[in-house]
Amino acid sequence: MAKEYDDETVDFWDRFPRTFLDKFVELSGKKIVNVGSGPGRDGLLLQQTGKEVVCVDASEAMVKLSSERGLESVLTGFDKLPFEDKSFDGVWSYTALLHIPKKSIDVPLKEISRVLKSSGVFALGLIEGDTEGYKESSGVDMPRWFSFYQKDEIIDLCKKHSFEFVYFETFKPRSKNYLNFIFRKP
Repeated sequence: MAKEYDDETVDFWDRFPRTFLDKFVELSGKKIVNVGSGPGRDGLLLQQTGKEVVCVDASEAMVKLSSERGLESVLTGFDKLPFEDKSFDGVWSYTALLHIPKKSIDVPLKEISRVLKSSGVFALGLIEGDTEGYKESSGVDMPRWFSFYQKDEIIDLCKKHSFEFVYFETFKPRSKNYLNFIFRKP
């Protein structure tokens, strides 16, 4: 369903406020890893701002789509990123980690911290709520796992992994609030 998802979300940042994306661009350095890049929508926007972007996704079909957009793309899960320690100035992960069960979220957060340089910036987009489980969304009629979070829950989780809270905004495109965070690695 990669193509269907791409068609549904390709104009996301045209329909919703880009202030979060713009703030990340302003605060982050040159070399960015897009964790959970999907078809490369955000990676392409980041690249167009002059960032050097590496896209990673666990879906072969998504990696194919982002590669076709001219983005360096790597097939990998979030539990073991295939990069050296402190390889990136910034990590962008927008509505990707919400597909990880809460009991497993520490693993990708440790990996993100590991590949991020000191003073690097971590942008994290999630959806507000208290539940987790399989559901259909975005016009895709195949259930996917969703973990919804509260703002303070994410701040505490990221603080546990030594991230400093820098910036927050929210917007509500439909029935759920999108929670947009920027953290810095000390």
